[in-house]
Amino acid sequence: MSAPHHKHHDTGYKELFSYPEFVQQLIEGFAPPDIAQLMDFTQLKQHSGYYITPMFEEKIEDVVWSVEVTWEGITQEVYLYILLEFQSSVDHTMPIRMMHYVACFYSELLKQKVITPSQGLPPIFPVVLYNGAHPWTPPLDIFDLVQPTPPAFLQRYL
Repeated sequence: MSAPHHKHHDTGYKELFSYPEFVQQLIEGFAPPDIAQLMDFTQLKQHSGYYITPMFEEKIEDVVWSVEVTWEGITQEVYLYILLEFQSSVDHTMPIRMMHYVACFYSELLKQKVITPSQGLPPIFPVVLYNGAHPWTPPLDIFDLVQPTPPAFLQRYL
């Protein structure tokens, strides 16, 4: 697949998910129901997902929304980080990439003074769109990529 083909689909997805109705349908259709039910979609707010990652000097332009989530009587803003790549093949490095992108997004929030270190970091719910023909088989958790499984005394540090 050529690079322009990738960009064409990425742009289409970005356009689609620039509408709150489609973001709500994505979350309600694919996120675990117990998570989606906590979200107040009338409070969806779009945020800039454009920044440059320091490690790879890679330009990132993803779709980021925030939504109010209420659980146990506490209402908090949660960022929905939607990684919009035309992900049509299984990527075994996705947990590493997501960890990197989320860390860069936190850095960007701090740099833009949206949050301060003393306030703590807001929760992020990362979403990767995959539309390949084969089932997604890689681990979803970065811990599961560490092989062989480390002994118990090391596991708490991972």
